[in-house]
Amino acid sequence: MLSSSPVALSRRRFLAVSSGVVGLAVATGCTVPTGHDSPDQILELIRAAERDAREFAAADASHGEYAGALRRLAEVRRIHAARLGELVDAPAASGTAATTPPPGAAASCPPVAEVRSRLRGDAEQAADVAVAADGARAELTGSVSAACTAAVEVELS
Repeated sequence: MLSSSPVALSRRRFLAVSSGVVGLAVATGCTVPTGHDSPDQILELIRAAERDAREFAAADASHGEYAGALRRLAEVRRIHAARLGELVDAPAASGTAATTPPPGAAASCPPVAEVRSRLRGDAEQAADVAVAADGARAELTGSVSAACTAAVEVELS
């Protein structure tokens, strides 16, 4: 059974640490060539981060006390998408444009329980990619996994 950490972690500190870890991971390495016979696993992580950024930014009063946290998480997920995008080859990165909703489509933030579930899934997927990768890819996807887990356990608990 997991227990809560005795260390108090404020939302500002969480965001600062998450952004710092992501920045460090990106700054420490260059892109790693990937095999062209299968789709790049990072593309799914980018799509999920873009979707989360778009939808979490739409959090409103119906999300109660979590509305502010969801909007802050939208910014964190936007940063994840941008940094992950730096790791993929340019032709593959153009495939993410298909995930952009058509103009005028209104984004809506899912209920907090669904957000928690989605972030847990994103964390697990990013951890799987981190285990299979090396170098900057492993560092950044590991950081994304940790940030998603911390969001569930700290920001949305």
